[in-house]
Amino acid sequence: QPKVGTVVSVAHGDVACYLTLIDEKGIKHEGIPVVFDVCAKEETFLNKKVILAYAQVPINNCPAATDCGKTRIETLITQLKIADEGNFHICSGKTSAGYTIPRLRVGLAGYAVVRANVRKQPGVESKPVGFLEPYINKFKVLQGPECVGNYVWWKVKVNEQLQGWVAEADPSTSNYWLEPIDW
Repeated sequence: QPKVGTVVSVAHGDVACYLTLIDEKGIKHEGIPVVFDVCAKEETFLNKKVILAYAQVPINNCPAATDCGKTRIETLITQLKIADEGNFHICSGKTSAGYTIPRLRVGLAGYAVVRANVRKQPGVESKPVGFLEPYINKFKVLQGPECVGNYVWWKVKVNEQLQGWVAEADPSTSNYWLEPIDW
């Protein structure tokens, strides 16, 4: 699954729409499934360099576009963001799972979608100093990203009592744990 690329076309289908894009290595990827909400804004992304976020979502598993009540789980692009060249940083390196594409940046606010450990330093070996409750604790990004152990880490501040480093996503699935509010 490409994580960054330039959108060259959008095609609408029965259960999803599909992107064709050129990744940063010049490889053309055709038929990448995208949720319909994203495709409704295709003019925003067409011929632009974008950051892609994937998630597993239920989609219609019925013949044609009918709704028979059956679904299946598929990995689709759920969000596209135009890559801001001035604030765009990708972790790289030869790691087993690779790094996810950062969607946060210094100065943005955000929240967690899962219970996320806040650590003293970036890295899973660092001691947790607290945690973010899903959809409850808002934070401000103070510093980052730091690329440690396949994870992209951000220093965040929740309040005067809680600040530290949080991993943005699961590199093995590309599921994001932290969401920017200004997305």
